[in-house]
Amino acid sequence: MVVDQQSWAPEWEVFPDFQTGARVTRLTSADCINHPLYYLTNSFSSDGQWLVFASDRAGKMDLYKVSLENGEIQRLTDLKGLQPFSGNVVDDRVYFATDGQVHELDLASGNARVVVERPGCGLGEVTVSCDRQQVACLVTRGDAASLLVAQVDGTADHEILAGVRALYHPQFHPTDPGQLIYSADPPDPRMWAVRTDGSDDRCIYRNEPEEWFVHETFLGSSGRLIVCHWRHGLRMVAMDGTLKELSDLSVWHIASRPDGGLIVCDTHLPDIGLVLVDPENGRHRSLCATAATNQGFQWHQPTPLVADGEAPGWATMVEEESTETAYGPQWSHPHPSFSPDGQRVAFTSDMTGRPQVYVVDVPGE
Repeated sequence: MVVDQQSWAPEWEVFPDFQTGARVTRLTSADCINHPLYYLTNSFSSDGQWLVFASDRAGKMDLYKVSLENGEIQRLTDLKGLQPFSGNVVDDRVYFATDGQVHELDLASGNARVVVERPGCGLGEVTVSCDRQQVACLVTRGDAASLLVAQVDGTADHEILAGVRALYHPQFHPTDPGQLIYSADPPDPRMWAVRTDGSDDRCIYRNEPEEWFVHETFLGSSGRLIVCHWRHGLRMVAMDGTLKELSDLSVWHIASRPDGGLIVCDTHLPDIGLVLVDPENGRHRSLCATAATNQGFQWHQPTPLVADGEAPGWATMVEEESTETAYGPQWSHPHPSFSPDGQRVAFTSDMTGRPQVYVVDVPGE
């Protein structure tokens, strides 16, 4: 399948951040929803020339790419049921989910194919193994969830952890293609690890109910995790559960530079914009303001909702609401993430009244 790559004229505007002077580029301005892919995945092409984003500018959510050289926008998909936060750019292929299907799309040619199907199911963001042989994502049937693991070539697939707990956000280990981590909701602890065959399902760090740990991800290829201890700061956790306090900043969503040498965080309560944190010593510096509305009434509480509450975590990945929910809408959050070369950070802001795609250049150290 190849989609007619309809184009849009550049919408970009470049301006200095009022706090730091960093060069910020707003890449979209259409009066609709526009946002990069999820902060736990990658939005940039490997050469740094394109950024993939989701938008409903043509009447429904689809994927687009925008040139970081000239601002031209091209449509990548024309499919029903796109999960707008499911995409992940890996080796210039975009892996993403629609209702019941995981797709692979070549950024250059536009060729696309279905990797695996689960008719009638909801699917979450797609993670890809370091050897590029497997994909994994959340799969939901009604109120039950499991993890779907499939060969990229479409030859085999299976599900693991069906119904064991409220689980979501699978992420492949950066160097071990047989290892996944995933998230759970209370009353279970947050951070878990499991082998792709479903064996060795274990808690990484057993946080207490009053410890709201959230938004964990790997620090580069180190195998260590970085995680937000909500309203208390940034933490690092080894796979054996050893905990290290990095900073007492009120960080929110966090992402590692691919080499693990720097962490970017958005902030909330108070919102001091995007900050860069050195993982070695916890020192931080401001990158830019976002002026995002940061919606979600549960973020004003000290603990998350329990799994049988109003919004189990996986539900936020498939929400289509445009008004405030327990944890969103997600497009009201900055969700920063690095480019592959670490020179830029993508983020979302609805400062203009509609969510738009931004990149900010990372100043030299």
